[in-house]
Amino acid sequence: MTLNPEKICEEFENHNLDKHTAFDLLISLIENSENENDRVKSIESLEKIGIFNGQTYTILENLLISDSNGNIRNAAAKIIEKKFINEKALVPLKWAIKHETNYECLITIIKTLVKVNKIEAKAILIEQLKKIRKTKYVNKDKAIQNKKFKKNLKGVFKERKFDELSNKELGEILINYLTIHHLIGQLPNVYYELDPKTALIKELDLSDYMEYEVKGTPWGWKNNIKRLSDITGLFNLENLEKIDLSNNQITNIKELIQLVNLRYLILTNNKITDLENVNYLKTLPFLEYLDLRGNELAKNVKINEFNPKIRIILNDSYIKIK
Repeated sequence: MTLNPEKICEEFENHNLDKHTAFDLLISLIENSENENDRVKSIESLEKIGIFNGQTYTILENLLISDSNGNIRNAAAKIIEKKFINEKALVPLKWAIKHETNYECLITIIKTLVKVNKIEAKAILIEQLKKIRKTKYVNKDKAIQNKKFKKNLKGVFKERKFDELSNKELGEILINYLTIHHLIGQLPNVYYELDPKTALIKELDLSDYMEYEVKGTPWGWKNNIKRLSDITGLFNLENLEKIDLSNNQITNIKELIQLVNLRYLILTNNKITDLENVNYLKTLPFLEYLDLRGNELAKNVKINEFNPKIRIILNDSYIKIK
C-alpha cells in the first residue's frame, strides 16, 4: 500500500484498516515524511480517524511549539482549536503566541484563545495588545510607523479598560493589527484607516497608483493583484467598510462576498468581464457605492439589477440608480 494520507483514510473508511492502525500510519507520516503536503493532510486526517486522547494532544502540542514548518504548526493548531480547547491547551498557546512568526498560525492561535473564553486566555490576549501599544513600527523593514494603532488603542482604552473588553473584541484587534502587518509585507501599496471606536480596520486601499508612486516605493514596483485569494489575510478584516482595489488586474470578485460589511467598493481599471460578477456584487447587503469604471463588465451592466439605493459609477459620467 502506498503510504499517503488519502490512501490511509480510504482504507480506513473501507474497513481494511482498524482505527488504531490508521492512526499509527498517519502519525508515522507526520513525524517522518519529508513531503509538507502529506504531513499537513495527515494532521487534518486525524479528525477522520477520531482518536483524540492524551497521545494525540501531546503530538499536536509538540508540533505547535517545535516544528520548523509554519504550515505544519498551523495545521496542528487548528486541530487543537477544534478538539482540545481546555485549560491544558493554554500553556502551549501562551508560548506559541509569543514566538510564532507564521501569520496564519498566529491567527489560528488567537481564534483559539478567543474560544477558550477564560480569564487566563484573556490575560494572554491583553498582554499581546499591550505589546502593540509599545511597538514603534507596524513594519520595521519598510519603516512604517505604528502611530495609527497606538493612537486608536489609546482612545479605545480611555473609554473602556482592558478587562471590560470581551475575548472576542481583544482578538479582533489583534487579528486586524497582524493582518495589516502581513499585508504591508506582501504588497508595496497599503493604506488603511481605523475605526476610532473599535481600533479595527475600517478602510483599506490596495490600489495600484498609475500616475505616481507612493513615497519610498521603488519606481515601477506595483501591487498588480490578479486574484483576491493571493491577498493572504484580507478576509480576516471582517469589519471592513471600504476597499479600493483600483488599477490592478483582478478578473473575478467572488471572494469579496466574504466582506459582508462593505459599503464602498472601488474596482476601477481592473479586468472584470464576466457578468457572473454582478451576482457577487448583489450579495453584499450594505453596499452603498460601487465604482466599475475601466472594466469591460461596466459596458454590460444593467442598472436596474441593483438595489436602487446603491450609487454606481460605470463611466466618467456619474450615474445614480433611480
